[in-house]
Amino acid sequence: MENPEPDDVKTLIDIEKGELADHTAFDVLSNIRSENVWLANFSSENTRDAYQRSVASFITTLGITTPDDLYSVKQAHVLAWRASLEKAGLSQASIANRLSALSSLYKHLTDHQLTTSNPVAGVKRPKTGNAGIGSGKSPSLSKRQVRLMLDSPNTDTLQGLRDRALLHVYFYVGARCSEPALLKVKDFGYDAEFPILALTIKGKKTNTVAINLECAKALREYLDATNHGFDPDAYIFQPVKNGNPDTPLSRAQFYKLFNRYARMAGIESAAFPHMARATMITAAFEAGCAGEDIQRTVGHSSITTTEGYNHTAQKHRQSASLKIGY
Repeated sequence: MENPEPDDVKTLIDIEKGELADHTAFDVLSNIRSENVWLANFSSENTRDAYQRSVASFITTLGITTPDDLYSVKQAHVLAWRASLEKAGLSQASIANRLSALSSLYKHLTDHQLTTSNPVAGVKRPKTGNAGIGSGKSPSLSKRQVRLMLDSPNTDTLQGLRDRALLHVYFYVGARCSEPALLKVKDFGYDAEFPILALTIKGKKTNTVAINLECAKALREYLDATNHGFDPDAYIFQPVKNGNPDTPLSRAQFYKLFNRYARMAGIESAAFPHMARATMITAAFEAGCAGEDIQRTVGHSSITTTEGYNHTAQKHRQSASLKIGY
């Protein structure tokens, strides 16, 4: 087993986004004794999925092909993986989360005496608190970049109408990456004069929010053009080809779609859906919205999490350079 080569950044990014379906990685995981017990420790399906994908990324990047290879990993391998994640442009929070997932697995393996020690234990993790401007948070985009992305899809096609509607949900509702996958036609409607979306969020809770009129218009134009737009139990966002009401777009497809339109808008860095959530929250604070209202809209369980996204804007507004003139 060799250290990962961080030069192939695109390949690593594809792995991180789940675009490379490396079945070998998941085969290795499935053959680890008590792997299901490890995953069962997490009550959230999203957490289980994220941890499993993080470890699969590690396995794929290092070229691990057997459980014995995984058991013999050293700290040097973890350090090389961390370096490759940094070179791929992942945020500090993303890198910290992936290291936490890997550490969780190795702690479990150590507890079950499958490894002698946790190779992640001594690896320094990026700081994700508010010590620095916006540290630990996904980067937000400018209003110009958002507009370019929203206007990029070709609305002469059904796929373009779908993609435009999805981008509007991301940027105007601040939905988490996989939340649009669970939306059904019946989840989009009106309460009095307000268009609303009923999103299934963390903890399988329903968060019903009034949405921007532009977002509602994009959704309605897309659904009017589909065959499933008036079937209340159909998933809203389906594959254009070979789609049916039982198959919404996958998480990997959401990543790929978002990144495609970011490239079309001239955004060169790695782009991912959570950037839209960060952008929406930041823009809402800039527009003067109360933190509690933003928290309720995006479905945060704690106002502290919501306020964390306001940290960058506050730091910039308080810059001494903005207060002086000559």
